[in-house]
Amino acid sequence: MNILSIRETKGVETLSLFDVFFNKILVYTALLDDDYWKVTNAFKAEGLQFKVKGTLRNSSTPGQQVNVTDFRAPVMYDFYVKKEDQYKAQKILSHLKN
Repeated sequence: MNILSIRETKGVETLSLFDVFFNKILVYTALLDDDYWKVTNAFKAEGLQFKVKGTLRNSSTPGQQVNVTDFRAPVMYDFYVKKEDQYKAQKILSHLKN
């Protein structure tokens, strides 16, 4: 199973291999579920389209795909936006830190 396959994670479409190579850029990595929800809600409130790639942190297999039924596993969420939306995403993120 490809870690970059399209699927739904907590209501957000995840990153595809096509997105990585052609038009998406990493803007934020959330290490906590609270941060995931803060960023997700902020991006949605501003109408910013984004995708998320979730990977298990402490996994014996690097980059192991998140199993959405295992809520106990620590997950790292990478947020990607279109290259032309990078500035808007960074502006939104800067307001979250204040």
